[in-house]
Amino acid sequence: MEHIIATRETDELVELVIAAQEKGLSGEHGTWLEFLKFCDPTRDYFNDPRNRKAETLIQFLTSIIKTDDSRKLALLMNPSRPLVRRYSCNHPKETAEQRLVRKTLTHEEYPFDFLIPYKSKDWVLTGIIGSPIVDPLNDLAAEISYSFRSRMPYAKSIAITDMIALCCEKVLCQDNTEAAVRVAAVDRNLKVILDVLVKPNEPVINFRTSITGLDCFALHLSNATPLSDIQEKLLELFPTETIMVGHLLNKDLKALKMDHARVIDTSLLFKYDFSGCGIVLGKLPRPSLDHLCKSVLGYEMPKSPGRCVDEAVASMKLVLAILEHGADTSVPLPDDMLKN
Repeated sequence: MEHIIATRETDELVELVIAAQEKGLSGEHGTWLEFLKFCDPTRDYFNDPRNRKAETLIQFLTSIIKTDDSRKLALLMNPSRPLVRRYSCNHPKETAEQRLVRKTLTHEEYPFDFLIPYKSKDWVLTGIIGSPIVDPLNDLAAEISYSFRSRMPYAKSIAITDMIALCCEKVLCQDNTEAAVRVAAVDRNLKVILDVLVKPNEPVINFRTSITGLDCFALHLSNATPLSDIQEKLLELFPTETIMVGHLLNKDLKALKMDHARVIDTSLLFKYDFSGCGIVLGKLPRPSLDHLCKSVLGYEMPKSPGRCVDEAVASMKLVLAILEHGADTSVPLPDDMLKN
């Protein structure tokens, strides 16, 4: 979160601090006013965030990360990302698919996972979900208007598929970021609707051959599809109404430099069953896609590299297992965890 805060423009930092004031968020040294008295006491008129340097604003906001208000700050930093209203599961307007979207968006780890920067010009945002989706912080999203809203692209008019599972394989680039090198998507019927190689924008220093099956001699990448063309295709596949399914989707979206609001992330739906095992943990680990595939779907994922399509299929099957067969989202611990 610190890095993302530091990349915000000064006017955005000001709006965030003002919003944090209004919501009563506190950092290590208290609220904004208490922070100023502790770190930089001055005359009262300097209490206005607009009269403060960006460094001071960043220092206050990053101090919130270490407190219980960190989740609220993460929500404030994503004002364009709608969250599902906390209505009951039998709400007449909520379908079974929407319920899983709501469970993903209201998971306590969601704001941190999907804290994705949009400032770069090569990022794309698919859209914003309409009613009955609202922000849980009293519609704070309506109070903050970030500049990237005006740059929001519009998806082309196509036939809408209600759910599409997406997965991408990633390589490590010279600038220490992960870039998508292959992206695959399957529809609700498990039909492959996209499976293409992606040409990274930055020089690659690690092809992660054991995962991607590619290496430094993969000359066919020179003819791979540019990321901008992939983004355009994904904007067509994912209009606002379409649900994106996947496992650890935040990592795929970051590699694709893309954001989509309506998601079902199986890494946030399923959890390990620690009851009766006597294990005391802090932050609980999440089940891997391999383990979910074995324990919920009853088969093992292929071990060979280049299994992008297989992972997209597995993610969709997991969601369908819940929707169509009422699969339990609490799964047994793997053998290696039981041994420890």
